[in-house]
Amino acid sequence: MIRIAICDDNKSTLVQLEKYIDNGFRQYTTDISISSFDNGQLLLTANNREKFDVLFLDIDMPKITGFDIAKSLRKSFSNCFLIFISSHSDLVYKSFDFQPFNFIRKSPIELFKSTLNDVIKKLMSNMKQNEIIVLEDEFSGKIIAYYRNIIYIKSDRHYLYYYLQNHDKPIKIRGSINAIESCLEEYDFARIHRSIIINLKFILSIDTKVGKIHIQGNSGQTTLSLSNSYKESLNMKYILYLRKTL
Repeated sequence: MIRIAICDDNKSTLVQLEKYIDNGFRQYTTDISISSFDNGQLLLTANNREKFDVLFLDIDMPKITGFDIAKSLRKSFSNCFLIFISSHSDLVYKSFDFQPFNFIRKSPIELFKSTLNDVIKKLMSNMKQNEIIVLEDEFSGKIIAYYRNIIYIKSDRHYLYYYLQNHDKPIKIRGSINAIESCLEEYDFARIHRSIIINLKFILSIDTKVGKIHIQGNSGQTTLSLSNSYKESLNMKYILYLRKTL
């Protein structure tokens, strides 16, 4: 289930937002739960009990602003999707400090509804990577991870090495890279070498001339080899990925 929270201090606006957001998500799934709050502290208290997946936040609210809520969530290392909703378009750049998924202007209403539907469409594509994968090896035991946290997978003989965000060492599992490749395509992964599959969201740049891909690793930029035989398919997949997410 996707747990969604909406926070706006204007109660009539809150009712409208819930209606539009509910309609937007139900184009893709009925497995949602929406909670509405006219007070930021109530939202944070509810989130402490059970984490929300998506938050739609008004920015300009008394006592606790949308930015205050976002700051609190990011301090607790929350990976929820933040979407700011505001009439003040001048705040869009300041919102970047909190790594929002998007920023939507409240007015005019028709533009708001159109933008909201576009944002939800992109969000559903991104949330595919929020699904869980269970990895288990002889050293680390069973590890529950998200697809979004897999940076890349490298094969060596009969083993696969999963490089994960916030993990110093890869998870070593017996398996075939050919077998895992087709399973990962729907989660925005691509083969770049006979022994490497990467998560497209971690790409920083692609240099097809020298056959190198620069990705965001745990300790900064990591460079991986790009085989000639995978250049064309990678470019196509990456363009499609950018169209879905940007």
